[in-house]
Amino acid sequence: MITVSATKFRKHLFEYLDKAAAGETIIIQRNNKNVACLVPEAKANWRDSMKQTLETNVTPEELMQPLADIWEEYV
Repeated sequence: MITVSATKFRKHLFEYLDKAAAGETIIIQRNNKNVACLVPEAKANWRDSMKQTLETNVTPEELMQPLADIWEEYV
């Protein structure tokens, strides 16, 4: 979190916008009092960026069949 005066923020606006884009939160002060807060844009849900898909080595039918040796004691 960065705290900056309004004057300094105005002079270096694009520098602070780049920092906010990188994830930094910036508090803007006037007369040593907080007047505004610049926060990064909310990121998308991380699940949306997942690229992996489920892969199986067997068919769905084979996957659902019980294993004979495990079920023998229950049948």
